[in-house]
Amino acid sequence: MKIRSFFTTFVLTLCVALDLSWALSASEAMAKSQGWFKSGKAWDLEFKLQVFYAESPDIVSQQGSLVVADGDRFKLDIAGIKFYSDGESLWQYNVEQKQVLIKAVEDLSSSLHPSELLFKYLNCKATELGEGVFNGKKLWVLKLDPSKYAGQFTKMEVWLDQKDFSPVRLFTVDPSGNSSWYNIIKLKVVKNVSTEDFKYKPQKGVDEIDMR
Repeated sequence: MKIRSFFTTFVLTLCVALDLSWALSASEAMAKSQGWFKSGKAWDLEFKLQVFYAESPDIVSQQGSLVVADGDRFKLDIAGIKFYSDGESLWQYNVEQKQVLIKAVEDLSSSLHPSELLFKYLNCKATELGEGVFNGKKLWVLKLDPSKYAGQFTKMEVWLDQKDFSPVRLFTVDPSGNSSWYNIIKLKVVKNVSTEDFKYKPQKGVDEIDMR
């Protein structure tokens, strides 16, 4: 009798715990993730990008790094190109060509801003919350409304750490059916930054072309 009572209590407790774990809504999970970004002045990360093309078995993989802060300030290093932006000017450094193109950041407003890489999900509405496993770790899977990026994506979702709601991976599908995974390898909060940290420093033997 006592064993049955104990078993019944255990099952009820487990059910309550499960119910509580799913009491979190998609919008609340998004709010917590947005709140995580308020803990610092900038974010330093390394990531791996995998692109799966709809009409090809080939998988294109790239690794890169990104330091991003508010006010359109960022440093992005990917595929042999380094971008620097202090919020006003953008330097595009093509390493192999030893050439730097200098543009105005405002000229990029019509395209996906490089500093939004991996963090563009913060501008979307969360529609559904689920769970997934990546590298043996349980994560929140947040499905998103991609309408803000109409013409660029037809599907978006972000996978969040279940403890602090920081982003771990981002999944997108474009109108051609090509899908991409952005997996964050390392992510670090930066407490103090200077605008000078986001400016390109002239190098000997590198040509600069000012297009502003």
